[in-house]
Amino acid sequence: MPRIVSLNTKIEQINALRGTKDISEWEDKFIESVYAYSEQGKRVASITDKQRAVIERLWGKHFA
Repeated sequence: MPRIVSLNTKIEQINALRGTKDISEWEDKFIESVYAYSEQGKRVASITDKQRAVIERLWGKHFA
């Protein structure tokens, strides 16, 4: 059974990848931007569908 993980949790988890060699420079900057924009993952209603898709892809690659 797949587990359900909230978007704010996904943002927090991928934020922990920043500064590592596991992600590209573009991904690092994207995560930094989304994390700040969403007020540390707490205001996810402001996340666009395109941003959500990238978050889901990154999270799926590293945490699913």
